[in-house]
Amino acid sequence: MPRDRNRWSPAVARSIACCLAICVACALSACGGGYTGGSTPREIADAEAQTAENMRVVDADIAREERRVDADDVTAAQTPAPPPVPASAPAGEGVFSAADRRSFTKLAGRLPGREGVAVSGLKPDFDVQRLGSLRSGVAWSTAKVPVAMAAINAGVADQGSLVAAITASDNAAAERLWSALGRGRSAADAATAQLRAAGDTKSRVQSDRLRAGYTAFGQTAWALTDQVRFTAGMACTAAGKKVLKLMNRVVAGQRWGLGATGNPAQFKGGWGPGISPGSGDGWLDRQMGIVVISGRPLAVTIATDAGNHDSGTRALTALARWVASHAGTKGLPRRSRC
Repeated sequence: MPRDRNRWSPAVARSIACCLAICVACALSACGGGYTGGSTPREIADAEAQTAENMRVVDADIAREERRVDADDVTAAQTPAPPPVPASAPAGEGVFSAADRRSFTKLAGRLPGREGVAVSGLKPDFDVQRLGSLRSGVAWSTAKVPVAMAAINAGVADQGSLVAAITASDNAAAERLWSALGRGRSAADAATAQLRAAGDTKSRVQSDRLRAGYTAFGQTAWALTDQVRFTAGMACTAAGKKVLKLMNRVVAGQRWGLGATGNPAQFKGGWGPGISPGSGDGWLDRQMGIVVISGRPLAVTIATDAGNHDSGTRALTALARWVASHAGTKGLPRRSRC
């Protein structure tokens, strides 16, 4: 009987289980979902050291499994040369062809839950291309990016809190940045101003705790298309440039998704229980970042409501690798155009 390629092999299952046990501990301490427990720098360092080898094993197992899929699907072993952008397509359009969209539909059909992808070149007036049925959701810890930028812009950010909040998704550190901005509406307005400065003209950072025990800013409603516009414009602001440098240094235990393509990437993830702000229904994993494909940077946001953090991170990795192997970046600029 032919093997069901949608099932994990025993070796993969054992690796995933081992990694999950460690990653859950890391997630609870690093609090990517916005739970306000916090963690010490030593705990973060210990969690990173423990997870590094396990994540390498899991990535290798995922790579072997993904090589079983059809040629038009993502593979972990190599990144094929992207298809050229049609000559008639304006710059910023044609990143995904009709064939790519069909390939994405096939990939999404094999993944649990709903998926969403949005991409853009690094220029404010580039058109955003979107794929998948998941269009928006709770920002979770991706909201730490505009909070960090606001603290930098206001001159109230201490370096230790910035590093912990962005590279390890530490909520205690992010809450210190939030408090330095005045908390509540004052902090939310300052963070929202950073959204506007980088190109998101619609979203507003949440000022109130919609769920007890979770950060207010983490409950921000953030559409993937608005988030990718913001990501594409981060390098056009002084604070955004500084945060992007920190997004190069994400800890090993959180280097799934955009951090697992093999391409240079600056990224930030978020995860937690609940798809919409204030809700505890379902589970959402998401990432925002910039990935360099064939020498050209592409702003990317991805999200999934796969059901739990383990399934979600594996789904995000599959989505990110698919983007890296299918995005036609030939018509995109090699650096930000502000």
